[in-house]
Amino acid sequence: MHYSCINPVLTEENAIIDKGSLKTKKKFAFLLEINDRVTVNRNFYVNDEVDVILDYEYTNSKRPKENIKIYTIHELIRE
Repeated sequence: MHYSCINPVLTEENAIIDKGSLKTKKKFAFLLEINDRVTVNRNFYVNDEVDVILDYEYTNSKRPKENIKIYTIHELIRE
């Protein structure tokens, strides 16, 4: 590994989900892949832990809802 910083190219999306339905997994930044969906919009160091979105739910039930921002990785620039 000959880089120390990862600059992702991201697109932002707003999502309305059922409160408490967001499922994430921690992943080291050097393991990020294109099309991963993350919860933060910033540059990473290789050993930073990043929350990657696995799944979330939206139903028509009366469950409380929350509005979250999701960032999809389209390119990874390693410096």
